[in-house]
Amino acid sequence: MTEVSRAATFFSAAINSSGLTQKEIARRAGFSRPNVISMMKSGETKIPIPRVPGLAVACGIPKHRLLEVVLSEEHPEIWEVISDMVCFDP
Repeated sequence: MTEVSRAATFFSAAINSSGLTQKEIARRAGFSRPNVISMMKSGETKIPIPRVPGLAVACGIPKHRLLEVVLSEEHPEIWEVISDMVCFDP
């Protein structure tokens, strides 16, 4: 069995903590099909970087937290440069 990615696990927890349904998250984030949210939660589909802000807002989490998880997993070298240059509050 394939291990679920850190980003998928983080995103799934954010959705669960939001109190919203996947359909509501999809609608608020501008996705026409809620099944894509399930695919991101399971790790079947990567979380698209351009959609991070909308997904974070829809889940009620800080945008930079979701960006950190997604970028550090998908593009660790880019995240390293960004995190060295920008100070994020914990």
